[in-house]
Amino acid sequence: MSDTFHAAAPDELDGLSLARFVSRLGVESVSPVTFVWDGRGPVSPLFQRWLGELYRPILAHALVEVHRLSMAYRLDEIAAIDRRIDTFLDVGAKTRSLAVAKAFLEGKDRMKANREWSRFADHVAKGETPGHTPTLFALQAALYHLPLAPTLAAYAWFELESALPGGYRDLAGTREEVLDAFSLALPEVRVAVQSVHDEFDEGAPKLRAI
Repeated sequence: MSDTFHAAAPDELDGLSLARFVSRLGVESVSPVTFVWDGRGPVSPLFQRWLGELYRPILAHALVEVHRLSMAYRLDEIAAIDRRIDTFLDVGAKTRSLAVAKAFLEGKDRMKANREWSRFADHVAKGETPGHTPTLFALQAALYHLPLAPTLAAYAWFELESALPGGYRDLAGTREEVLDAFSLALPEVRVAVQSVHDEFDEGAPKLRAI
């Protein structure tokens, strides 16, 4: 699987299908994580605001670093990033992120057999790190050997889908609306992936401060 992500137009399904595949992995979207939509007005403007205020400056950087560090099993550094995420989230987002994270920790039977996943879950259980959803999402994606680009896109999709009411995309016209919103995340994915390539071009990659 390539570490490039096709910037699909809203009416193309290649990118969306890949993102959905990556985002599932046994965990269902049951409640909002850090992105919240109250159903009043179109979803795209609020999702674009979330992308600019939280995904781009904080979560995308964290996902990139956790994904990279997971490949080297550097769990202590991943825990440090997880704790940094905790400091940037407001009370509501923090509470929701930790609640959704339980589905990753409690419903991943196949992952429990993975030594590194179990070690990190132990850190969370002992209260050594919060165990936020973005951290666990990137960790499991890396341990499944999923490339960075679809991981980043999948997380944006996971946030978007988690914020939608059940069955929302089955209503008339809403499929296109959701695709339009998701397409806004694709430029952010390209920027995040390109930043990694730029760092490697300059020499040894740097641990980015979140």
